[in-house]
Amino acid sequence: MRNSGARAGFFSRMIRWRRIIGVSLALFALHTGTAAAASPYARAVLVSCDKELREAVFEGRVVTVKRAAKMQLRFTLQVQTPGQLRWRKVTAPNWGEWITVPPSFAKYTYSRTVQELLPPANYRAVVNFRWKDRRGKTIRSERATSQVCRQPDTRPDLVVRNVRFEDGQFVATIFNRGRDSAAGQFAVEFIVDGVPLGTVEVVGLAPQTAVTAVLPGAKCLPGTPIEAVADPRSEVDEADEENDSLSAVC
Repeated sequence: MRNSGARAGFFSRMIRWRRIIGVSLALFALHTGTAAAASPYARAVLVSCDKELREAVFEGRVVTVKRAAKMQLRFTLQVQTPGQLRWRKVTAPNWGEWITVPPSFAKYTYSRTVQELLPPANYRAVVNFRWKDRRGKTIRSERATSQVCRQPDTRPDLVVRNVRFEDGQFVATIFNRGRDSAAGQFAVEFIVDGVPLGTVEVVGLAPQTAVTAVLPGAKCLPGTPIEAVADPRSEVDEADEENDSLSAVC
């Protein structure tokens, strides 16, 4: 089984987002010479969240206010990963810069697309808005947060449902808790009283399905501890590497 600390370090390195591509597309909604009376003046919107493409589109929508000669908005991408309640800033290309709305637009929408999102994690956009007068003084500022784009872990997850000794055989039931991905070939190892007894090869396991592994054994005295370990050689990249074994007694 893989070391959970090593996996955490791997995710930490990947979160630097070398592969995330920030794509921006400026769109205008309405051109008018008078100030819009719409409310709220600023919004952050999650336009789409594609779990298969691992892509999210966020929008910042801003409306002019009285005496404003310039409107600006700035996007910040944030992530929340399993086991960490706090949202953290993600450094992504072209994010974090102030975007100036072209002159004379009373309403403006600016969108950013983020690709290659790493699961499992939640993502959101925080958009800061500011309005300046003709002298460059900030006369109003707001901050808005989009809805969350959830990217689930689609990898397989092998768990041992039960292990027992019956009719001269060691028997274990392995279940793939993953909802989208099948597990490739893996082994099931049986351990009796702390001593490895042997392994059974499984050709693969579809998501949300179970398989029974059987290993012939001579005897197992009552009260003898037995254990079954799924994927002891870490052949399957799983969503959870810490739930692959189960113990019982004969």
